[in-house]
Amino acid sequence: MNKQTIMRMMASVALIFATAVGALADTTFKITDGVVDEKVKAAMEANVTALIMTFHDAAEKGEKTIKLSKDNVSKAAVDEIKEIWKSSAMSCPPMNLNCRCLKTKDGYQVRGIPVDMVEADEDEARQELTISFDPMGLITNVAIAIEMNRYEELMAEKESELDYARRQIIVDFIENFRTAYNRKDNAMLNSVFSDKALIITGRVVKEKPNSDMTRMTLNNNKVVYIKQTKQEYLTKLAQVFKTVKYINVKFSDIEITEHPKFDNIYGVTLRQLWRTNRYQDEGFLFLMIDFRDSDNPLIQVRTWQPYKDMAGNIVTQRKDVFHLGSFRIVR
Repeated sequence: MNKQTIMRMMASVALIFATAVGALADTTFKITDGVVDEKVKAAMEANVTALIMTFHDAAEKGEKTIKLSKDNVSKAAVDEIKEIWKSSAMSCPPMNLNCRCLKTKDGYQVRGIPVDMVEADEDEARQELTISFDPMGLITNVAIAIEMNRYEELMAEKESELDYARRQIIVDFIENFRTAYNRKDNAMLNSVFSDKALIITGRVVKEKPNSDMTRMTLNNNKVVYIKQTKQEYLTKLAQVFKTVKYINVKFSDIEITEHPKFDNIYGVTLRQLWRTNRYQDEGFLFLMIDFRDSDNPLIQVRTWQPYKDMAGNIVTQRKDVFHLGSFRIVR
């Protein structure tokens, strides 16, 4: 290899490196409104920019673990992000983001930070993150977000300031609930289910169900419903976590309803897409959430109903999905 060829190769490497560095240097994150204190605002902008660049760099290098500075991210958030990273790296392309900041009961929040989940299928790789901060601008939580337009619609449906605050908590709760599946966090799921939670899971059958199954007929005879305890559900889920590499759980068509009698009981109905490297399904999820302890809401009821059978026939209509009126509350 002559000197001229070596020089051309070195020039090419230098150009690629300069392009990559330049692209990262162009990455910016700015808060347009929602924070009055300029020092806090600057801290939030610096912390998110550092997080984005760390994601990008680690994903580009194919790193199995991610190193985050506790100057930017709280210890609890560092641990949670590392768990997500074990399931899938998150790649943040160079970008210029301008976000509105929301005030929460614990500090602040920004939404709609785009990332690509490396382990996801190409058509489902793009996700959005919600990032939460303490009052000083330190990142305290990172969760996979629902669509921004649906978030705004849900907030606009508030009936009072208390209802608005609870809706904020519910969306955070749902996003963290969803992200717990992505990071295979059995401990978090254990903490959000009541010890006496009612868990009902539907499945499509082609033959008469076994006698130990609870049968509930809606508008068809293709679905049987199995009642589980919290422990039974979490034990089976832990087994799933051990056997799959990546879990992609997506929520859509979210609806929030306040109980007409008990103002601290809410129902959440949504469409859930569950996809792993071994299995996928789609169905309707209903959660009854108890706000008697507003700082620690608990799931009292979880139901899942399949949307279609293997042949693509719809087996559960939206009108047949469980709701608050399906269950009797005894206090």
